[in-house]
Amino acid sequence: MNDNNQTPRKMLNLKQVLEIVPFSRSTIYREMEEGRFPKAREIAPRRIAWYADEVMAWQTSLDRQVA
Repeated sequence: MNDNNQTPRKMLNLKQVLEIVPFSRSTIYREMEEGRFPKAREIAPRRIAWYADEVMAWQTSLDRQVA
């Protein structure tokens, strides 16, 4: 199978994450440091992004914790 045919994973910048998650910027960073929120990736100097599927999986895990 050719790996070039894979669909690229969507990445979200901080503004996009803040539109999805009802946290402040500082809370997102604190939760990341404490291992309770997906880690951001450095994609360029002074530029980070999160994989959208990891943020969505985090949301799904919250649903399981409540149920």
